[in-house]
Amino acid sequence: MAKHKRPDSLTALQRAIGTRISWARELVMPNQSECARLLGVDASTLNKIERGDRAPSVFLIAALSNRLRVSTDFLLKGVLNGRTDEELALRLAALHPELVLQRQDMAPNTDRNTSSDTPDPPKRPDEEIH
Repeated sequence: MAKHKRPDSLTALQRAIGTRISWARELVMPNQSECARLLGVDASTLNKIERGDRAPSVFLIAALSNRLRVSTDFLLKGVLNGRTDEELALRLAALHPELVLQRQDMAPNTDRNTSSDTPDPPKRPDEEIH
């Protein structure tokens, strides 16, 4: 049975996912072999995934997301959101400015007092709501 060539767009996506896995793993767990062991995969498998030579399974994406403290959105799309550990997200964004950092999801309500003792100031009728 002859293999059909994978479309270039899927190959590029596979490489991008592998790159993001590598970025997160290097910050959280620099030893690739140890990471592979904890995930229950062979070190050569993780190496191939990080290089973009092999696609990760959905189960491995879920395990990586949990183990590396990043969201599946980050691994699959490169979007850093509230499901990614905030400190890790900021380090990733600093090292790789091409990533999309959704700060509003990262730290909701940081610009106001969230104490239950302090009520929100009343809205004036002529104020616009954004």
